[in-house]
Amino acid sequence: MNRPPTRDQLLSLRRQIGVVQYGKLLLEKKRDALIRAIEDDQRLFRELERRFLDLCGRLSFSYSLVRIFDGHFALRVLKPVSPPLEIKSKLHALMGCRYPQFESPYGGLAAESESLAYDPALASLNLDDLLKSLEGGKTLIWEFINKKAKLQALEREKKRTLQKINTLQHLLLPSLEKDLKRIRETLSERERQELFNIKRLRTKALRKQELSGTGRNSR
Repeated sequence: MNRPPTRDQLLSLRRQIGVVQYGKLLLEKKRDALIRAIEDDQRLFRELERRFLDLCGRLSFSYSLVRIFDGHFALRVLKPVSPPLEIKSKLHALMGCRYPQFESPYGGLAAESESLAYDPALASLNLDDLLKSLEGGKTLIWEFINKKAKLQALEREKKRTLQKINTLQHLLLPSLEKDLKRIRETLSERERQELFNIKRLRTKALRKQELSGTGRNSR
């Protein structure tokens, strides 16, 4: 920036630097709060992920047994006859970070059970186990999805906050401080030059007075 070297500009720069430093401090507090929130949610997410992967393993094993022992009949039974489930999304906010949380339109985290062409009297125990695992895992799946969405949004917000802090710290503040130093040095040099000129004028005035006094005395 090419700012004019004036005292008003010097004061304005000092105010701007103060505002930028205060903004950087607020962003650092936001960064710390986001990091704490992420760490807390990551601990919960690790437990959810462990349970989710365990559920996936059980579903995969049960489904394999159904395919092996029940064959095409099981595929017809598992085919849903209800329309696609509509998902409701609600936005939440934390430290300026907005993230979605999903739920079924029936309320709560668990969706209403799908209607299946299913007769328990004709189904095998393997199919019963698979359907029970699917029904029991719905709440866990919604919790896993919501926690994952929240963590991803918080991580993105933390990245943006770090970029802003780095921009202020490594680009904007050094530029303002460089201008401040240049203007301060220019004003100091100007003041020294003005003082030198004043002293020189005073010296000339004193010499004139001395010369005029000497002339009167000689007469």
